[in-house]
This record gives sequence, C-alpha cells and structure tokens, in this order.
Amino acid sequence: MQKISPHKNKPSPFSRIMRKGQEKTNYKARNGKLLMLMSEEDHARIAKLISKWLAQDETNP
Repeated sequence: MQKISPHKNKPSPFSRIMRKGQEKTNYKARNGKLLMLMSEEDHARIAKLISKWLAQDETNP
C-alpha cells in the first residue's frame, strides 16, 4: 500500500535558501571542493594548536 503525501518531491525551505545563495555567489562544484579541502586543513591546525595548549597547561600547574 502506497502512502499519499501532499509534499511530493517538494524541496525543503533550507534547500531553497541554499540554492538561491549558490546562484547569487556563482557557486561552482570545483570551488566548493577547494574550500572544503582548505577548511579540513584548518581543522587539523586548530586541533594541533589546542593539543599544544593542553600540553602546556599540564606542564605548568
């Protein structure tokens, strides 16, 4: 038995906002991949910095 849904293939409000934003900024998949790559590297640097601070706190009570 198939359920009847009033929202057949209707995008969510969030999806519509994201699509509009991408159109305004001329988003391209290639640029998105580059930004994701750069942000992943930033996360690694931030994690190293936090671990360094924690190590310093342990040595200096």
